[in-house]
Amino acid sequence: MYLPTSAEKVIAFQQYVIGLHKGHDYLLSQMGSADETPVSFDEPSNNVIEEIGTKSVIIKTLGNEKMCITVMLAVLADGIKLPPYVILKRKTMLKDQLPTGIIVRCQNQGWMSTDLMKDWLNIVWNSRPGVLVHKRRMLVLRTLRGYLTPAMKNIIGAKNTALAVVPVGMSQLWVPDVAESKPVKECLSPSWLWHVIPL
Repeated sequence: MYLPTSAEKVIAFQQYVIGLHKGHDYLLSQMGSADETPVSFDEPSNNVIEEIGTKSVIIKTLGNEKMCITVMLAVLADGIKLPPYVILKRKTMLKDQLPTGIIVRCQNQGWMSTDLMKDWLNIVWNSRPGVLVHKRRMLVLRTLRGYLTPAMKNIIGAKNTALAVVPVGMSQLWVPDVAESKPVKECLSPSWLWHVIPL
């Protein structure tokens, strides 16, 4: 049995996306990619200053290394970022006032689920600018997601959205890791450091 190489998978995916775009003439504002990323409550620095040969190095943390939330980030092809969709690891919603500009939900494990994905499609994907005027749209997601079932793919299709799933192991095709997740975590790092080592 012949298995396609990584280069062939990349070319096939690119041809599929280009074919969708040419066939339906999507506006850039109606093409987007989305992915969830874990955000830790504590982010120890990778850099330390210590004498060469030191066998152990003490790193200050807030003690919350194992606590994290999940954030679904999405960006459109025209550069517009959709509101972050934050999933807290808890059963009930916080009573505190939450920041504006983000959507917050709760889930026992703090993960994206089928129900939350349906909610994200309704609250974020189907509420973006121009969605009512321009019916044709395309959404790029990464594969191997538990919520990306055949039923969910049908729901996405029913919302006039063509789905493009990035093949397994094709991280070089995955824009959100570089363009969204990394900058978000880099912006949060100074806040973590300020709590650990107040200026």
